[in-house]
Amino acid sequence: MHRENRKPVLCRIAALTVILLLLAALPAPAEEAPRGVRAGDILCFGTPDGASGFDGRWLVLDSERTNTGEPGMFVVSLGLIGDGQGAPVIFRDIGDVAVSFSDRGEAYAAAHPGVTRYQGSNLQRWCSAFLERSFTPAEQQAMLPTFKSDGGIAIPGFGIPLPGAAAGTVDFDPAEDILQGDRLFPLSAEEAVSAGYGFTDNRSRVALYKGEAQGYWLRSPHIPTFPLDVGFVFSFGAVMDYPVSGKSMFAMPAYARPACNLDRSRIAGTELLADTDTAAIWRVTFTGDGPNTRTYDLALPQVGAVPDVQGIVSAVLVAVPLVLLALLALAAWGVARRIRRRRAWRRTKE
Repeated sequence: MHRENRKPVLCRIAALTVILLLLAALPAPAEEAPRGVRAGDILCFGTPDGASGFDGRWLVLDSERTNTGEPGMFVVSLGLIGDGQGAPVIFRDIGDVAVSFSDRGEAYAAAHPGVTRYQGSNLQRWCSAFLERSFTPAEQQAMLPTFKSDGGIAIPGFGIPLPGAAAGTVDFDPAEDILQGDRLFPLSAEEAVSAGYGFTDNRSRVALYKGEAQGYWLRSPHIPTFPLDVGFVFSFGAVMDYPVSGKSMFAMPAYARPACNLDRSRIAGTELLADTDTAAIWRVTFTGDGPNTRTYDLALPQVGAVPDVQGIVSAVLVAVPLVLLALLALAAWGVARRIRRRRAWRRTKE
């Protein structure tokens, strides 16, 4: 009887063993992969400086490739930056030379060839000084030296003929070897209108300086119709051109918005500081540095309503001829009415 009772027990043990072996052979439940850095995210590195406006935050334009198409990461400062005292930044110092539709600076440009060239400009020197001032040696080494030539590009602009822009476009010349090993540099006009980098409209290009939308420089030279102008993003996000000295018939402050290419292999660690519906914010440590413990602002910039200046100008310029025609018609009607009254008065006198 004792041996007969052992058989069911042994069968149960054998069946349980088979079940356990089958369960062990099954693949483990897949775990959700950790979130990685994506285009549109924000990286935090560098030493924030309240005086200049630098907050240490960088917008990821491409998380896999540099702006030359090589493996890496292409980023641009999230906000705008001034000089060490927070003053505006100019592209090149040409004294008090100002530009207008009637005097575009042709004489000065002819006497000073290369005035719109990025290499050797005040803006390039600003980038070099900013690099040394705001980043550790390890962070500097993680910024890849970039060698690049830019092609020419025509941007719609206001879309209507204007002095110096008969086709209604804003045109930029090609620039051979415009970047020559630069680790920090401004965006080009082509990059600033690239949907692939997230610049799909004027609003996407708006950047803030200490909480206020302002204009910032690009590195692209304008074609010779405006020989002292380079690319510029206005405070309302439109890509246009502006004199290198910042002096024109209308004046406005101009700031820097530097970009750089990062060597992904030198990223030693990333810490997720915040993950919003629109972007994740990461604090980055690079190889050769201790852990990055610097504090960064986690509040995303709030861009208010962006006026459609191009649409307004277009509407105004279309309306002006209509208004003039209406005024001429009104004047003609007034003259005709006056003539009729005089004739009627003469007839009564006769």
